[in-house]
Amino acid sequence: MARLLKSAGRVRLVVAFVSLLGGVCSLQVLALQVGSVLDGVFTVSQADEGSQIFSNACSSCHDSDEFTGGRFRLRWLGESVGDLFDTISTLMPESDPGSLNPREYSALVAHLLLLNGYPTGDVPLPTNLRELRDIQIESLPR
Repeated sequence: MARLLKSAGRVRLVVAFVSLLGGVCSLQVLALQVGSVLDGVFTVSQADEGSQIFSNACSSCHDSDEFTGGRFRLRWLGESVGDLFDTISTLMPESDPGSLNPREYSALVAHLLLLNGYPTGDVPLPTNLRELRDIQIESLPR
């Protein structure tokens, strides 16, 4: 039996199954939480730090306009924040890919999300790729 629940801005897929093992019946529930950039998954201070990092490590090759609006939506809608983080952290900066630490890469991602109008929240964006893959990049409501 599978049910889709929506709570606190997060979607949870709950899968329950009953197993019979040696006459003992047990109910097991597995939950997969999938968040959204619409849930306020980064903080203002984290995005501010990302702006500073962008200025220092990225702006010599990139303009922030490259990562906003239609270009951003075309490339990243439907992908996860983890995909964005992974791409940036493995390819950038071009002169020394992977040279920033995970906190700095998360701050850069937060900066890009803020540039695209996504809401801030009270908890910083994680630095763990597995957690970031559970946050989907979605369209802003009109």
